[in-house]
Amino acid sequence: MSSKYQQLFGIPADQATVHVSVTVVDADMDGKAAAVAGKAAVADKSVKRSARDGEQVSDYVPSLRAPAKRPTSTLKAAPAAGPKPDLRSLPAWGIALSQEDDKWYVNFGATVWNAGTSPLLVDGFRRSGTELMDAYQYFFDAKGNQVGSKQAGTMEWDDRVGHKHWHFTDFAQYNLLDSSQKLAVRSGKEAFCLANTDTVDLTVPNAKWRPENTSLETSCGANTVVAVREVLDIGNGDTYSQDRPGQSFEITDLPNGIYYVQVLANPANKLAELSTTNNASLRKIVLGGAPSERTLEVPPVNGIEG
Repeated sequence: MSSKYQQLFGIPADQATVHVSVTVVDADMDGKAAAVAGKAAVADKSVKRSARDGEQVSDYVPSLRAPAKRPTSTLKAAPAAGPKPDLRSLPAWGIALSQEDDKWYVNFGATVWNAGTSPLLVDGFRRSGTELMDAYQYFFDAKGNQVGSKQAGTMEWDDRVGHKHWHFTDFAQYNLLDSSQKLAVRSGKEAFCLANTDTVDLTVPNAKWRPENTSLETSCGANTVVAVREVLDIGNGDTYSQDRPGQSFEITDLPNGIYYVQVLANPANKLAELSTTNNASLRKIVLGGAPSERTLEVPPVNGIEG
């Protein structure tokens, strides 16, 4: 790694070089290809698992097929031990001002990702005759065996143009905080279609290098379904750009000064995680200008502008 980037990201010198073994497989070699690929997968898994000595990392690879029926029994609480997801919020990015109908808005992008030892898997089961589902989070042991599920809020059908899918209502929350970090404005974006829209960190043990559900258009079911499965894989993130009224922050009447864009994962703690101490991120912004011409300053964070 270039010393410039090593210093920028604070990477110790003894961790700045990584050796990776690559196995190239000819897909036309029939059985030989499958055998070689299988050996490579086993080797890859052993390397990933050794990266966290003593910590259970789930081998579970989730199917995207929705389950046939809701659980007949559920856990009162998540298992005390064993693999779990770990939701983390990246600092808001792509922050910019916009004006519409004499109102001013702060637009932004937000990414919540899974740095845990298990995929976040949430199944929704429709309440008969409604556009609401009961959501359940599933848990697995280190061998990938399902060990139970617990209720985790709800999913709701979003019929708006550009959505037309089921949203999980307890995934994240976006807030604009004032200089004392008290709430000034809350985003109207309160429900989410979980999808692996962005790769964040593939060095996390058992990170999913090629997740299947990467599209918001196809990951979260149609209005005709009775059940839906939404997954956020290890090492991957779910990104939303908040650039619509009701989702971005309206700042028309806010005084000039310092504010913070807060991205908060698992806001009601309905999801079980390895830790909830890393769920929030803050990004400083400075509002200025006159009512007719607001200005916005976004100091860089970790060398990233805007």
